Amino acid sequence: MTSLIKSTAFSPMRVFFRVSTSIPSMKHAREIFRVLGEYGDMIEYRFIRCPSTFRYRQYGFVVYRNSQDAYKAVEEQFIKVPPSELFDKSTDIKVERSTVNNKIKYRKEEN
Repeated sequence: MTSLIKSTAFSPMRVFFRVSTSIPSMKHAREIFRVLGEYGDMIEYRFIRCPSTFRYRQYGFVVYRNSQDAYKAVEEQFIKVPPSELFDKSTDIKVERSTVNNKIKYRKEEN
């Protein structure tokens, strides 16, 4: 039986991002991920948190389902989050290729 992953074009790619303002809450983080999600389907995303204070740091990682989507976000490089009730001024998201193992391997589930 062929794995579903093998039968589809599945080439995930991880990108690194930084934001220009602090991220004080989960609502702010979700807005950042909503904007990053406009470039394609994401299968994983996370902000890095300070281990002692648990505050969001101003950077994180996103894994796009298709590498073409990740390349679109990287080409854009500086993505703007417009001012809103969450962000009082425009926020920049800088996206770049991750140097961490970019070949993400997924195991076939065994029954």
